[in-house]
Amino acid sequence: MLLDGQDVHALRGAALTRFHTRVQAVFQDPWSSLNPRLRVRETVAEALVVNRRVTRAGKLERVEEVLHQVGLPLIVLDEPVSALDVSIRAQIMNLLKDLQARQQLSFLLVAHNLATVRYIAHRTAVMYLGRIVEHADTESLYRSPLHPYTKALFAAALPADPDAARDDMILSGEVPSPIDPPSGCHFHPRCPFAIEQCSRVAPALKAVAPGHVVSRHLY
Repeated sequence: MLLDGQDVHALRGAALTRFHTRVQAVFQDPWSSLNPRLRVRETVAEALVVNRRVTRAGKLERVEEVLHQVGLPLIVLDEPVSALDVSIRAQIMNLLKDLQARQQLSFLLVAHNLATVRYIAHRTAVMYLGRIVEHADTESLYRSPLHPYTKALFAAALPADPDAARDDMILSGEVPSPIDPPSGCHFHPRCPFAIEQCSRVAPALKAVAPGHVVSRHLY
């Protein structure tokens, strides 16, 4: 392997060190290549610390610069509070909202707890077997769900007020295999409103109100 005409396998000493500062691998499997005990900041800084003499302040400044360069103002939260005790869950959710406001962060929240989604998310997308079936402003979605699966999710959730009026919708059948999903609309075998077209054609996401889209033939 040649880099700028030099055989990289023949490099030794200072030349090898300079080579290491110019080349980096991006590994396929982060679980076997990244140290799970290190924070992201420490992982990003590792190459800098190993190959260059840098102060702590300089290291932190450079790491922040690099993270901004690669576009990481977005944090992916995958069920961030599902394993927490209820007494701690609210504290973490409040902390997340505070960080979002102060640091101008974007969160991509993946969750099945509808109360958590409603509290944190500004917009909500509902998915079924890998497809988005409805997407809207969170409060609009919770007030007026349009897709049968969204309605079924809300009907199955424990209400904050047990005396409040509820639309009961009980789904029949089992969730199909995501490896071999049904034809047409993936939800049609369980949908109480399915029509013949649903089994043949996958409905496109259609705007039914400002900022509110739904994947349903009846709209």
